[in-house]
Amino acid sequence: MDVKTAFLNGWLNEDIYMVQPDGYVDEAHPDFVCKLKRSLYGLKQSPRMWNQTIDKFMLELGFKKCEADHCIYVKRNDQDMIFVALYVDDLILASNNDELLKSTKEALSVRKRVSAADQVCEGHPGEVQHGEEQPC
Repeated sequence: MDVKTAFLNGWLNEDIYMVQPDGYVDEAHPDFVCKLKRSLYGLKQSPRMWNQTIDKFMLELGFKKCEADHCIYVKRNDQDMIFVALYVDDLILASNNDELLKSTKEALSVRKRVSAADQVCEGHPGEVQHGEEQPC
């Protein structure tokens, strides 16, 4: 799944100013600057702000971060589990329960502008293995 305009979703936690963009210059105050409230593409803080935003959202959905890799989120319910891998603005979901997968996709689509992409692989049974020293 791809998060549309991911880097525009982060709220800035510091004061950042920019010159008025071309076409939007206030004629009465051409030397004024704009204070940014949210991150923009090209801003060095944008990736960090996006990561903090999606991390908070995933935790609100009941996911836990994998200790071995903080870009992997896991949610377990009885026999069912779902994994979400985050790579920049792409999410890869894997679950042993189609309903859990569907409800998670819906939750992501409602709160974030997410679009589904093609499946990475067909639903062949497989195993996710990890070492005992760093469990997810």
